[in-house]
Amino acid sequence: MKVNNTSIFMGDDVFGTSNTSERSNNNPSKSSGISINGSSFAMQNDPVAAKREEARKKAMKIIGDAFANDRKIDEDLDARSEHIRKLKTVQNDANKVINEIESDRAALRDEYGIDTDSQEEKELQLLEKEFRARQKGSDVQLTKEDMEEIAKIKAKGLTEYQSRSMEMLDYEKPYLDAAYEAKAGIEEENLTIAAIKRELPKNVAMLKAQDKADAIEDAASKEIMGMLVDEAKEHIDEEAKEAEEKAKEKQEKEEELQEKIDAARERRKEEEELTEDIVESAQDLNVTTANINDAQKDIKDMMNKLALVEEDMKGAAVDQKS
Repeated sequence: MKVNNTSIFMGDDVFGTSNTSERSNNNPSKSSGISINGSSFAMQNDPVAAKREEARKKAMKIIGDAFANDRKIDEDLDARSEHIRKLKTVQNDANKVINEIESDRAALRDEYGIDTDSQEEKELQLLEKEFRARQKGSDVQLTKEDMEEIAKIKAKGLTEYQSRSMEMLDYEKPYLDAAYEAKAGIEEENLTIAAIKRELPKNVAMLKAQDKADAIEDAASKEIMGMLVDEAKEHIDEEAKEAEEKAKEKQEKEEELQEKIDAARERRKEEEELTEDIVESAQDLNVTTANINDAQKDIKDMMNKLALVEEDMKGAAVDQKS
């Protein structure tokens, strides 16, 4: 037999013999293994323990569900924070490439000896403004005059420097898109995290669950207390009934003993009366004094014996009362 907490497993294998199949054939009604849960039997016979276990399971389920929900929220917040970290990496890498391209464009301007205040540079800046206005999430806007001037530049044709600089600017487009999307994703995740954290104090799921669990246990405790009170009342009633029966039995025995004592007294009285009659008769018949004395002595001995019997019966009555 193998005992594990309140679970008991009994089977042929545990006896260490190799003749399992033979024993099974000899006793086909015997199972090779029986699992008995002792605690379940105990609770079947103990309604208080069963009620307490039922309340405990309900309370643990409520707390467990609340804990699982809180854990999901924590996991969601952690996942969003990790996503933000990755988006920031993408954003930083994209901006790094964009900055490198801008450095190359500045180097190109120096290579061509273009002054930042020159007409050629101002035209390039206007073309760049058009490029920036077309990007995702851009807040750059072209005026009517800007669009008319851009049309004239394109109609006239770009210089070599302007063409090369704009080609380099086109390389920034995928990185500009990536940086914008990463920034938008970071903002969205931050807003979501802030909203979740704002709602957490309102939900306080674990606290509410604990309150519900406490309410269940309190209700169960009150019900258990009622069961115990009923059980105590029943026990007291049984003890009172048993005591009443014992008192009645004792009274009956005392009455029976008193009847025996009264009967003995009656017999003694009758013997005394008989003795007096015998003595009177003997005197009337002139019986010798010696014979009378002998008769009286015999009668006296008999009366003493009756007195001893009465005393014994009284002693028995005293013992019975004590």
